[in-house]
Amino acid sequence: MCWSLVAAANDSDWQLYKQTATVKVHFRQLDKARLEINAELQTQSKLGAFMHLLNDTPAITNWVDGAERAQVIAQVNPHSHVVHSYFSGFWPVSPRDMITQSIWSQDEISGVLSIDIIDRGQDYPAQKGYVRMEQVSGRWQLTPLTEGGVLIQYQGQADPAGKLPHFIGNKAALKASFNTFKNLEHILSRYQEPYPGINEKN
Repeated sequence: MCWSLVAAANDSDWQLYKQTATVKVHFRQLDKARLEINAELQTQSKLGAFMHLLNDTPAITNWVDGAERAQVIAQVNPHSHVVHSYFSGFWPVSPRDMITQSIWSQDEISGVLSIDIIDRGQDYPAQKGYVRMEQVSGRWQLTPLTEGGVLIQYQGQADPAGKLPHFIGNKAALKASFNTFKNLEHILSRYQEPYPGINEKN
C-alpha cells in the first residue's frame, strides 16, 4: 500500500525483496526513517475492477495485510476522496493509522490509470491508541496489456513514526507489501465491472 513516480525497479539502487511468477517487490532506503517500496503485479483484470476494490473500504482486511479497517471521511470530487486507514500492531509495534487523499486520472491515449496518494494526516486529530504515520506518499499505476492483462504497480514511502526500530519497521513493511499484492491478485476477480469515467483499453 508514491510517486515518474513509478520508477524502474531495476535501477541500481533498488534491491529485490521477493518475487513470484506474477508479483515482484523491490525496495530502497531513502533515509533512516523512510523505506521506499516498488511493488508490481501482472494479472488479468479490468482497470475499473481496481477502482471498485479501492472504494469497497469494508473489504480492506481481505487484501491489505495488517489492516484493521478503513473509512472514507471526505469526498473531494468524483476523482478524489480522503480515507482513514487503521493497522493492527504486534509486539513491539504499536497500532498505526494514516489519513490519505487519493486522486485518480487516466491518460486518454495510453489508457494508463494513475492514482496519486497524498498525506492528509496533519489535517486531522490523532486517534487514541494509534501512532499516526507521517510523510505518506505514493502512486498506483495500472497499465493495460494485451488480451485483458494489466500491470499494476505501486511505488510509495512512509515514516512509521513513533519509537520503532527501523529494521523492524522495514521488515514489516516489506512483508506486508508482498502479502498485499498476492492478495490483490486473487481478490480482483470479484470486482470485474466497468467503472464510471474509466476507458477499458484492452
